[in-house]
Amino acid sequence: MITLGIEGTAHTISCGIVDNEQILSNASHTYHNPSGGIHPREAAQHHADNVKSIIDKALNDAGLKLNDIDLIAYSRGPGLGPCLRIAATAARTLSVKSNKPIVGVNHPLGHVEIGRKVTGASDPIMLYVSGGNTQVISHFNGRYRVMGETMDIGLGNLLDKLGRDLGYPFPGGPQIERLALKGDKLLELPYSVKGMDTSFSGMYTAAREYLRKGERPEDVCFSVQEYSFAMLLEVLERGLHQTSKNELLLAGGVAKNHRLREMIVELSADLGIKAHLTADQYCMDNGAMIAQAGFLMYESGHRIGIEEATVDQRFRIDQVDAPWIQASGKEIPENRGAESVVNFSSYHGRNTVTKMRIPKTYRNYRLDNIIRLSRLRNELSIILKGKDIGIPFPNVYDVDTSNFSTTYERIGGGTLRSYLMQNNGFDTTMADLGNYVGKMHAAGITHGDLTVSNILVTEDGRPYFIDTSMGKADSEVEDMAVDIYLFDESLKAASNESHHYMDAFKNGYKAIFGRWNDVFQTVTELERRRRYV
Repeated sequence: MITLGIEGTAHTISCGIVDNEQILSNASHTYHNPSGGIHPREAAQHHADNVKSIIDKALNDAGLKLNDIDLIAYSRGPGLGPCLRIAATAARTLSVKSNKPIVGVNHPLGHVEIGRKVTGASDPIMLYVSGGNTQVISHFNGRYRVMGETMDIGLGNLLDKLGRDLGYPFPGGPQIERLALKGDKLLELPYSVKGMDTSFSGMYTAAREYLRKGERPEDVCFSVQEYSFAMLLEVLERGLHQTSKNELLLAGGVAKNHRLREMIVELSADLGIKAHLTADQYCMDNGAMIAQAGFLMYESGHRIGIEEATVDQRFRIDQVDAPWIQASGKEIPENRGAESVVNFSSYHGRNTVTKMRIPKTYRNYRLDNIIRLSRLRNELSIILKGKDIGIPFPNVYDVDTSNFSTTYERIGGGTLRSYLMQNNGFDTTMADLGNYVGKMHAAGITHGDLTVSNILVTEDGRPYFIDTSMGKADSEVEDMAVDIYLFDESLKAASNESHHYMDAFKNGYKAIFGRWNDVFQTVTELERRRRYV
């Protein structure tokens, strides 16, 4: 089957053609605004002026005529409305003219599938980083799921804004990368990771302030890259441990950055998994990625009529069935987490476990030490405050800041994730968990990374909370909502009965915490906020 794909979500209008085996052609033209940024209507006019020539070039490069095409695909969203409509109109016109079927493709899905096609990845977890999108994506239960993403601006957007402040045209990322190579002073920036989600707006504000105060642009750019990329790899590694995938895929415009690629290779080597780095020409928005995703959708039975070939600026990858993926994975030892290794030990005759926060070779050495020490101290603070109000945390017996290790009481049993994947009948445990989380929230304490992998369950069903290093003792309602959201998302990945278990958890939570309605309303707001890309 020969598929023609038209991409037009933002700054690039592109047409690509693929068949079952290879990419036959890929032609693009990019809108550039001398003053920086993207003006949607100007970009749309650019697309309208160039779409015909781009389609003609793609057909000519492939040595094909329109009648040789079997399927027309286009970028349905997410993206800028005026730009999306140009691509959709062109696709509908070709479909009607050639009497060939048409499919609307999710833009991030295109990045995933062209990455898989050109790298040979099978079932990877994906780090997708571009101007408008910063997401960790993984496939399970028949669809790609967004495990984590930016809560405000995309990382590419941050780099473009910073580049504009320094006087560089769009895109700013390549200029930031060149300046960063000459920087060596690590400036302190906000390191904002909330479970699996990230935030970059505070980093941009802090970077601008450093520039205003006269710090060298080279050092500001160096620091922005080191902090932001470390944040990305932290959530990516956490996702790898949650999903047990044995491959990772890097894609999107920012994926061209050599420092980010270097860090990805180091992470994969540390974990013993395969890293797939999408070739530069397919990291950027392109028509071939839309064609490839459209081909897979059509082959799996997706059909729409011409009247349904519309656009959706908030179209999510997790709204698309993707049954063509064969699940694969690698069992990660339970004694290793994303940030630490846990080993059995003893302490004055007591059965204990010692948790050591392992250094990350992909992180800047100074930043790595800052993160490990602050996380160790924060975890101890949350445990002490939680135990004061009766929350079940393992007892702490010893702390050694010289090697970033802590010795805890050994709790029998296993993680809630492992229990849920093997058994049913945890209603009582779920209600108890809801009680305890409600009690923590009532005291202003949040866990910060509340997932089914960070809860231990004894053989008699008693829960214990672990890994609170990202928690807060002075939490706002939004912090509490993040706890609930993270727990719900991790539950969905671990059990087909997740809705039933979540209902039991919520009932336990409501019974304890009087402001439960405010928290659940904020959870809904977080879900809506995540749907802007």
